[in-house]
Amino acid sequence: MESINPKVMAAISAAIGAYLGEEAAALTVSAAEVAPSAAPYASINIWALAGRQDVMFTRRMWQMRTY
Repeated sequence: MESINPKVMAAISAAIGAYLGEEAAALTVSAAEVAPSAAPYASINIWALAGRQDVMFTRRMWQMRTY
């Protein structure tokens, strides 16, 4: 079995190191680009809230009718 040329081994190691360095830099940049939302709380959909209240009211009326 032939031994690997030291210059080839150095070139392979340098290429792998450069690739891993670029990947790590890309991860830190993408993490920095992610900005938190402007509002720390979830926005409230008033139409959904009104619909849910209407459903709960209807169920309550059905329960009062059946008891």
